[in-house]
Amino acid sequence: MSTIKAILTKPLDGQPEGTEREFDKADFDRLKAMGAVRAASDGGEKAAPKVSNKAAPAVANKARK
Repeated sequence: MSTIKAILTKPLDGQPEGTEREFDKADFDRLKAMGAVRAASDGGEKAAPKVSNKAAPAVANKARK
C-alpha cells in the first residue's frame, strides 16, 4: 500500500501543526477532507524572494567596449 507524506494543518495525536507525517492513501484522503492535513508537496510555504545586492556595481558587458 502506498503512503503519502503530509503536513499537519491541525494538531493530531499530540503532534503540533506543521509536523510532517506519512499516512495511507485512505487515511490521507479522510484527513484532508476534514482539513487536518495537506500534501507535503503542495508547496504551501513559498521560498523567500532573492534579495538584490544594491551595493554591488553594475555588471559590465565584456563584449562591449
